[in-house]
Amino acid sequence: MKNMNGTRENGMKIAVSRAIAFGAAAALLLMSGCKTEEDYKKERIAKAQEQFESVRKRDLPADKVLTLHDCIKLAMEHNMDIKIQNMEKDAATNMLWAEILGMLPDLTVTNNFTTRSNQPGSSSKAVEQGGETYDYSTSQDKNINNLSVDLAFSLLDFGLAFFNSQQGHDRVLMKQRQIERLRQNLTLDVVRAYFKVAAAQRAVDITNNLLLQCRNHSEVIDRLEKKKMITPFRAFEEKNRLLTMEKRLTNYTRVYENSCVELRALLGVYPSVNIIVDDTILDKDPVMELPEIELLEQMAILKRPELYEIDIQRHINILECRKTLLMMLPNVQVYMDLVNNNNSFLYYQTWWELAIRAAYNALKTPQHLARYMAYSDQADIEKVRSFAQAITVMSQVRIAKADIASSRQKYELNRRENRNYSEHLKKEQSKKAVRGTVSELELDHLRMAVAETEIERLLALGACHISYYRLLNSIGVENLDPATQEALKKELEAGARRAEKELARARAEYEKKQAEAENARIARLLFDEGMKKQSGNQLLAASEYYRRAAQKGNASAMFCLGKLYWSGKGVKQDYAEAVRWFKAAAEGGNVEAMVVLGWVYYRGLGDGKIVAVDLKRSRKYYQLAVDNGDDRAYYWLGAVCYELKDYETAMASFKKAARIRPDSALFIDKSSSEQKSIRNSRALAMVRVGCMYREGTGGEGVNYAKAKDWFEQAAKLGDPSAMNNLSMMYAVGDGVQKDPALSEEWFKKYQEAAAKQ
Repeated sequence: MKNMNGTRENGMKIAVSRAIAFGAAAALLLMSGCKTEEDYKKERIAKAQEQFESVRKRDLPADKVLTLHDCIKLAMEHNMDIKIQNMEKDAATNMLWAEILGMLPDLTVTNNFTTRSNQPGSSSKAVEQGGETYDYSTSQDKNINNLSVDLAFSLLDFGLAFFNSQQGHDRVLMKQRQIERLRQNLTLDVVRAYFKVAAAQRAVDITNNLLLQCRNHSEVIDRLEKKKMITPFRAFEEKNRLLTMEKRLTNYTRVYENSCVELRALLGVYPSVNIIVDDTILDKDPVMELPEIELLEQMAILKRPELYEIDIQRHINILECRKTLLMMLPNVQVYMDLVNNNNSFLYYQTWWELAIRAAYNALKTPQHLARYMAYSDQADIEKVRSFAQAITVMSQVRIAKADIASSRQKYELNRRENRNYSEHLKKEQSKKAVRGTVSELELDHLRMAVAETEIERLLALGACHISYYRLLNSIGVENLDPATQEALKKELEAGARRAEKELARARAEYEKKQAEAENARIARLLFDEGMKKQSGNQLLAASEYYRRAAQKGNASAMFCLGKLYWSGKGVKQDYAEAVRWFKAAAEGGNVEAMVVLGWVYYRGLGDGKIVAVDLKRSRKYYQLAVDNGDDRAYYWLGAVCYELKDYETAMASFKKAARIRPDSALFIDKSSSEQKSIRNSRALAMVRVGCMYREGTGGEGVNYAKAKDWFEQAAKLGDPSAMNNLSMMYAVGDGVQKDPALSEEWFKKYQEAAAKQ
């Protein structure tokens, strides 16, 4: 015992030391994960230096002339927003695959291996003399391996994962549209900055020459004033004119610097890098062959990514509605468990089980309904938002088109102004008259005016190019060349043809329904007139009205016409023709015709020459009758199924026929004879149920107590056969105690009831 206590103490010490070591390791881990404010400052300093060096590496080759295509390409490569959107798209794609893989069932595999030496750890002796020594038990294998494989499949989880995967796919598509729109907006920003730089670059070249001329003119004016060739007042005015022009020219230089800063930011290069753009694009006027504004608006509605985004978001909300409906259903889970144990002492070493569990949280139903309504409303909102966005897009296209017209008009005015100044300068220079210094000064003023109008023309030309790209941006396309326009036209025409086909189909369906409604209305009038003629005993006229109504699809008229042929009233008796009209009426949904056909095929007609007995067809028509709400057909459906030896369906049908309540719709507005017939059918059904319990057919075995109960219910309704069956049960003692007196009493009741029928 002492050895055992020592072993326990050592075990406790080892356990305590392990717990302390584990706690210390956990504390160190937690402390290592904490950051102070100083840690964040150091981290920010390191990142700032790293980011600064990364930006400095983004440089351009010296003296490289950038084209518009080069600028757009650099912007797309360096733009961080696009990179972030692409990363988010990759993340959405990975999430999509995660949702797809989430449809797989849960599979858990565990393998436990246990080994033991089967050697005694201690032993003990009985205190009493002669007592036995207790030893360890070895009734177990030394090495035991227990393998367990569990497979769990949840219909709810599978359904939710399926809808989540669909939403994930939509989010990937939405992210693609967002990236597409971001690239379009970035392209427009680059184009705007590029043409500003190109025009300002040209302007700076011209400005430098003009500034040099201004300084030279100032010196000339000073000399002329000293020589008194011009008055001081004239010299003052000339100098002011030069200063005003110098201010305007200096402003062009500032515009160039600002435009370069904007372009550098868009290209993602170092802020101080030198930029030279290809300004030869300003040597020719832009060619803009644009279609009509209505076609441009249609193109924009077709191509703008924002409209696709709204449509995708609406579908995501619709999927949320479907997920909510799915969550209203019971959560059905299927489990399969396989266990293998190599312990030879176990009776069952390998076994498996299959289980199905369904859970339903009824208290969550109101929440799910509210959630469904919320997402349904959101889907409707997205539909309205799509329409509102389409209107906005159309407005943007019109504004962009108007901006093109305005910029072209402004450019044309600047071009004409520059041409007038240039022509005037040429004329003045071509004069052969001898000019003095003052006249040369006037020519220099004219040259500076020509240069200034040239700069204004270049700026206006750049604005024309920018307005064209703004229109492309508002439409959502890269260009509007003839090939692109033709492709968009074909796409729009194909959509219009599809819409026209859909409209034509809807129109044809509407017209068909209208025609059917009109035929039904006329057929009803004809049928009503036939009923009036029949009530007036004008059977021939009634048959004609019924025939005309039947030709227009009135099933009630078909049935009434069939009854006339059956009875030979108003027409020549013809059972085959009657059956033909009954079939047409049944196909048209007339329940009475279904019941009649069920009876005809149950009994046959004309010794089988007109209609042969066909229990399967009889069952078909009786089943159609009960499916269309005629509970009276349940009895005959049970009778047919009984003869077909489908006892379970027969039992169920007889019970349904027997349970027709007196306050049911079948008794409303019925004559006393019809109500009596329904009660008799109920009683007959009760008797058939009692007989099947007595026979043991119907899938529930022999049950005399239930048979007696059903017979007694039928007897209360006055059925003689039920009374006779009860008399036989008491006479023989089937399930009841034999009672001759009670048997005789029921037999007398049977005779009295039978005599009344």
